[in-house]
Amino acid sequence: MLEGTIKTYHGDRAFGFIRPDSGGTDIFFHLKSFSPGLTPEAGARVSYNLAPDQRSGKRQAVGIRVLANAHSAPVLTRYVRSPRLPR
Repeated sequence: MLEGTIKTYHGDRAFGFIRPDSGGTDIFFHLKSFSPGLTPEAGARVSYNLAPDQRSGKRQAVGIRVLANAHSAPVLTRYVRSPRLPR
C-alpha cells in the first residue's frame, strides 16, 4: 500500500486529492473509497492502493485507510443519530 496526506477534500462534491509521500502528481479519490460514515479531512495521513478510473482511465486512490499518527488531531467524524424527541 502507498501512503500520503489528504491535500484537499470537497465535501459538497465528495472528492479530493492525496499528496503521495513518494512525490509526483496528486492522486484523485472519491468519498466511496472510505468506510461508510467516515469523512476525510485535509491533513490526514492515509494509506491507499491505486486503480484506473473507469470514466477517465487515469489513476485514482481506492481502499483508503487513515493511519494512526500521535502528532495529528483526530481527522474523521462519525455521524451519530440523535434520539427522537416525543411529540
